[in-house]
Amino acid sequence: MQTWLKVSFILLGLSANVSAQESLQHNLLFPENQNFSHTAFRPAFVKTDEKGLFNIIGNKVEININPAFDLLYGSSSENISRLGYGADLQLKHKKWDAGFTYMHSRGEYLEYQTDFIRENRVVPAMGVSSGKDKIQANYMNAFVNFKASNIFSFELGYGRQFIGEGYRSLLRSDFGNASPYLKIQTSFWNIQYTNLFAIHENIYNIEGEKEFYQRKFSATHFLDWKIARWISIGLFETVIWQNNQGGYNRGFDVNYLNPVIFYRPVEFSTGSADNVMIGANLKLKPIKNHTLYFQLLFDEFLLDELKADFNQWRNPDQDIRSGWWANKYGIQLGWKANNIFKINGLSALAEFNIVRPYTYAHTNPSQSYSHYNLSLAHPLEANFHEFVSLLSYQKKHWRMAVRYNQSLSGNSPLGTNYGDNLQLSNTSRTKEYENFIGQGVERRVNYLDANISYLIVPNWKAALSLGYLWREERLQSRTQNERMLYLRFRTNLFNQYFDF
Repeated sequence: MQTWLKVSFILLGLSANVSAQESLQHNLLFPENQNFSHTAFRPAFVKTDEKGLFNIIGNKVEININPAFDLLYGSSSENISRLGYGADLQLKHKKWDAGFTYMHSRGEYLEYQTDFIRENRVVPAMGVSSGKDKIQANYMNAFVNFKASNIFSFELGYGRQFIGEGYRSLLRSDFGNASPYLKIQTSFWNIQYTNLFAIHENIYNIEGEKEFYQRKFSATHFLDWKIARWISIGLFETVIWQNNQGGYNRGFDVNYLNPVIFYRPVEFSTGSADNVMIGANLKLKPIKNHTLYFQLLFDEFLLDELKADFNQWRNPDQDIRSGWWANKYGIQLGWKANNIFKINGLSALAEFNIVRPYTYAHTNPSQSYSHYNLSLAHPLEANFHEFVSLLSYQKKHWRMAVRYNQSLSGNSPLGTNYGDNLQLSNTSRTKEYENFIGQGVERRVNYLDANISYLIVPNWKAALSLGYLWREERLQSRTQNERMLYLRFRTNLFNQYFDF
């Protein structure tokens, strides 16, 4: 524990008296994550007490099987249709829980979504894409959980994780695709301590079969301490390393199996230059039904260089050398509330995210904080700031929701690296100093999604939604507008994000 006390003091100092986070259950009854209640390291699979379409109950075992589907029809400049179908299975046996979800999806997407999928070769949340006229992809999620006692639980699975209280996460998010993992959770007093070990794949600029993919591993610690009823703090550290190093297969480094280590000294002791990040997560509940939350992530920094940035901000002076490329960090500030104006079911959220250029990237691209070409944190990767707002009202099986996002990011033209692409090596950076958010080719996006939904089959989490989507992108002198009126019927078993 002495090591973790040192970690705690270091992170508390870095985060300017950061303080907290309390777990909330994530309600997936309605699509698109619009109830915005995440849980720190929430289960990869959402369990339910509802009976399934096919239900088997024995003396010791209960099995529920439900359909999984996603049917979408949209009217845009061209008609868009998409069909997803599969199955969802849950199993309970005393201290054991297990789940498996599979869905195959085939259909069309909006132009900007299609461009994103073609460029990255993956569909967010659904893995590697295929098909020409119609894009195809598969979603799969599986886990086996064993609750050994009131203190220890173990989970082996294939899925995604989320750390935080906001709509986005700068530490670990469920934006990307599933990966194999082992999760160990230890709960005692007001503390929950999580160890997460995962396998990822780098497929950037790799064409061909899976055997050519570059494997990498990650090990993550997250300490969640509920200090009081109204305040809690989470401390985060993670390391990611490549499998093939120096001509030999390094594999999973057993040095990172120690559950209470501080990764940077281990990284130095093993003689490697792995990608290590630390962070903090804060939650405050100053008054009933209102929550303030905060995240801070540090990839790399030098205190003197941070001071130079601060001095430049206080007194703009061209003689002050600032904006060092390796001042790599991200900040999240947010507020969310339920039952606003004492109206049951009325909820709101406002969130601001900012990430410096080159954050999450690494000298060795195969050690970037990514999986299948997508960020393990924010969809915009790095070199951006973003504002997210949501308003929703729910009564019984009905829900009305509006989401508006606004972002500014900087893109790198071919042959340059302004810090937005995690797959590019830091050594290819365009400049050492005077780096700022939005550098490169400036890209501004406005995104609006308004819909009304009705929960038709609660046991399946199946909701029918009628909505309107509008997106405007300004890139240099070009403005792209896309609009779609859509009807969607889906079993909401996982989150999928295209609001960027």
